[in-house]
Amino acid sequence: MIEKIRELCADKPVAIFGTGASGTATKKLLDSLGIESVFYAEANSKKTGEIAGELLQPFDEHTAKNHALVVYSPAFRPDHKWITLAEENGASAVCEADFSALAWRGKIIAITGTNGKTTLTKFITKVLNECGFDAISTGNIGFPLSQYCAEFGSDKNKIAVYELSSFQTSNLKFLKPDILLWTNFAPDHLDWHKDMQEYFQAKNNLLKATKDKVFIGSSVQDFAKSQNITISENVIVLDENNPVPAPTPFDNSIQSRNFNMAIEVGKEFGITKDKFEESAKTFDLPAFRFSTPIEVNQVRFYNDSKATNAHATIGALQELKDENHLIWIGGGKDKNCDLTELVDAICQSAKSAILIGQTAEKLKCMLDGKLSDGVCVCDSMKDAVEKAMSMSKKGSAVLFSPAFSSFGMFSSYSERGKSFKNEVLCLKNLKK
Repeated sequence: MIEKIRELCADKPVAIFGTGASGTATKKLLDSLGIESVFYAEANSKKTGEIAGELLQPFDEHTAKNHALVVYSPAFRPDHKWITLAEENGASAVCEADFSALAWRGKIIAITGTNGKTTLTKFITKVLNECGFDAISTGNIGFPLSQYCAEFGSDKNKIAVYELSSFQTSNLKFLKPDILLWTNFAPDHLDWHKDMQEYFQAKNNLLKATKDKVFIGSSVQDFAKSQNITISENVIVLDENNPVPAPTPFDNSIQSRNFNMAIEVGKEFGITKDKFEESAKTFDLPAFRFSTPIEVNQVRFYNDSKATNAHATIGALQELKDENHLIWIGGGKDKNCDLTELVDAICQSAKSAILIGQTAEKLKCMLDGKLSDGVCVCDSMKDAVEKAMSMSKKGSAVLFSPAFSSFGMFSSYSERGKSFKNEVLCLKNLKK
């Protein structure tokens, strides 16, 4: 399909929208093919000025005529004014995640869903490699497929385990996965997508493009039915409501669903369940997922910073619903999602709530008078952790599962998770 890339370029330099990981990976791929490229970035981009020795320039009516192909980062909506301008001037516009598929000859296992994508991507990659296959984890985990294409793109035996967000699949033209795993579906990213229907269709684009087997969680089927959306009869539906027992570290209702879905895709490669169980013994969950807590003076602190939406947090709250004294810490950047189910889950499981971030006051209004030990707002992670400790008693559990993205207070869920961990360790004078 390299010929297709050259055809799309039409002997003109490729316009790259965005100078982050996707943009720089796209340039690496184009450089390997001897194709010239030009970066464009918006004024509020994190990287402005010069990149790779090139001065960034605005994309306008004049520069639009210089390109037959635009490759854009997932941060750009398909209806972004630059993409519209490029298409009006006769150029093809393709998201990096879609474009890179043209330079990849091996199999692609696509993984999408509201939650569970990264854990599943890494675990499946690990099992495949341990069973003699040659697999890489790529995509939304921070390693764009384009950056691997220059070195491995022509290798038919290479398997890309490809994590994909709805931002990357809003408009697909070339990506045709061999297998799709769609973990679940719940409200998220409604600050980016216009509504739940658009969010669903972005992911459904992957299902329509998949060549062979498709595995979906039952919540995907439930939403499709509620919207009268027809899903192929050949899709294999996995029940999310009755998770099966799974080995450590998948031995809770949240992670056992991921383990079960991994086993299903393993069957397509002749890999048995016992191989997954063996591999699980040496698998570490990606950081800041619901897992083993840190204990301070008989109070357990759970760090679930990766819970960037209500669906993930509700799962964590349900996991701890039998705790005698649970304190919930949450809040962050508003995604414009309905919070009714989240508030209900908090009220069912927690005795008190400590709120941070942009949504703190909104949540306080919704929770006031509903929790036996009350609700408070804190301005910093330090204050939130110290407040939780002061409200706790022996045997209490503190769940940090924000339900929102980190922006506004932190640059990423990872930075947020490290901040929580350090403040908890400070309680023990063990800050690292």
